This record gives sequence, C-alpha cells and structure tokens, in this order.
Amino acid sequence: MSFRWLLLILLFGSGSLFAAAWNIQTIDGRDAVPVEQVTGFYGLGPPVISGNSISAASGNSAIRLRIGSREAIINGVRHWLAFPVRDQDGSVWISRMDVTKTIDPIFRPAEVNGARPLTTVVLDAGHGGHDKGASSPLGLEKEFALDLAKRVKKRLEAAGLKVVMTRQSDVFIPLESRPVVASRNPGSIFVSLHFNDASWRPAATGMEVFCIPPLGTPPTGQEKPLARDLEAVPGHRLEPQNFLLANTVFHAMRGKFSSMDRGVKRARFKVLQLAAVPAVLIEAGFLTNPAEAKQIASASWRDRMADAITAGILEYRKLCTQQARPKQVADWGGKPTTEFVSED
Repeated sequence: MSFRWLLLILLFGSGSLFAAAWNIQTIDGRDAVPVEQVTGFYGLGPPVISGNSISAASGNSAIRLRIGSREAIINGVRHWLAFPVRDQDGSVWISRMDVTKTIDPIFRPAEVNGARPLTTVVLDAGHGGHDKGASSPLGLEKEFALDLAKRVKKRLEAAGLKVVMTRQSDVFIPLESRPVVASRNPGSIFVSLHFNDASWRPAATGMEVFCIPPLGTPPTGQEKPLARDLEAVPGHRLEPQNFLLANTVFHAMRGKFSSMDRGVKRARFKVLQLAAVPAVLIEAGFLTNPAEAKQIASASWRDRMADAITAGILEYRKLCTQQARPKQVADWGGKPTTEFVSED
C-alpha cells in the first residue's frame, strides 16, 4: 500500500462518519469540526462551556475537552488528542483526525473494521538481562515485569487463550525482535508490560497505556509532527485496533485500581511501530515513587494487576467476537475521572 493511500485511509477512515453534512473548516492548517456537531452526532446533547473546558454527557457516555489543550476526558478516562481544541468564530473546534481516530472508536467501538477474533496473546515482559529497566530499593523493573507477565499468562490460559512469552527468564531480547514473535502467531495481540521511571520527579505516580499515534500526528508530549511522524510503519496498518485495545485494557485497569489516571497515550515506541498485530505498551506504576514501588513489590498487588490486565484483554476479545461494547471504569466498580489534574 502506498504512503498516499495509507494516509488517506487514516485521515478519512473507512466508515461513514463524515458522509453527512459536517461543517468542516481549516484551522491551524488541518480540517476541524465544531464540537456541538460532534456531541450531537453521538447523542450527547448541547455542550456546556465552563471556563476553558467544554463538556457534554448522556447516560454512560461523556466527553470533556479543554480549549487550547490536547487533553480530554472521555467516558471516565483521560485521553491525549493529536491536536489542540480551538476556539474560533464563536465555536469550539476539534480536529477531524481526533474525531475519526479517538472519539469515534470510543463511542462506536463496534464500527471499527478489522477487529479479528482473538486466539493468542503475546506477552512481552519489558527489559531483561543487562537491561534492568527502572529500579527501586525493593527490586528491578525487569524482575517485576516478568513476574507480572507470568501471572497474566496463567489467567489468560485459564480463559482459553493461547499465550506466548517473548521471554520467560532473565535474558535480553532486542526491541526489534519482540514484535516478530506476534507476527508468527495468527490471531494474536501484543501486550508489552512495564513499570515507569521518573527519577527526576519521585512524586510522579499513576498508570498509562500507549498505542501508536495515527500517521502524520505527533506522539503525546510532542508539540508538532516531525518528519518521522509522516513515515508509515507496520504498526499503522492496525492503528484503530491498537487504540481499541489500549482503551479497553485501560478502562479495566482504572476500574480496578484507584491509581492516578495518566491516560491512554500515543508513542512511536519501537515495539509498537514494528508490531503487525494490535499492540499496546502498559506502564503499570512508578518504581521511582516510594509508595508505588512498595505496592509493586507486593505479590498480592501484582495478582490484582494481572487480574485487571487479563479482564481488559478478555473484554477486547468479546468486542472482536461479539461486537459487544467494552466495560467502562464505572462498570468495573471504579471511579471515573472527571477533572483535569496535572501529571506533575
């Protein structure tokens, strides 16, 4: 597939989202649509503006955006858009790319094409061997990641799924070799397990899940697209499924833990770029935060985290086979995120 056609598919999608008469304007050099049309399309009703935020809700669906920001709260978890929400000509505008690639799959997950039946999960325990990863006085990331992977494996196999591990012992596996394991297993997904490191800011806390950014958009935390962001990689072929998997797993994690919601984010990590199957990378907590490091070192805590990750994967399997809308934070018994809070 040529870069041109891949870019067109990623920009405009394969469904009928923009077949109707939308008010599309060019803002900051890209297509944008008014938020009131977006909320109306998804049955959320007229949006309400309060200060620099705009929100709308109906039933168990809700969205809250920040004007001038890429941060959003959708259905109770944080998301990071590709481009800032803009206030112009008396309306609030959101990029067409963000509607297509973030908002639509959240509100209409069954409309995403290509979500194939799931038979195999490739679990990638981060780091290993000489690559220790993050560390705390209570242990190393490479050790905790492998232990967590083994716990998830046990639960997934009990649910009838085949599980393949990229490593089963303390060995170093090059990053580019890890997604290859998934490509050898039809009907698989790739889940990379990690714990976070912020030694320069020990107060940093919380969980986050990453998937690949849509082609032509900047990763979370990067202000604008760079030349590399215009380069199509294998991970872009299943970008919508990557996002669905990330969102579904993160809802389960947030529903079962009260850790800070750092959101579903986008990154061009090598294991996500090279994955030929739906792929996500999970950061389950900070080893550089003393309180979280103590939790992570607990076997019972890792059991609970394994339960949460497994639950999210099984919800994704249900979505793929039954087109069932995945459970959200509140469905899991958790407290939905409603306010914008700094990660610092």
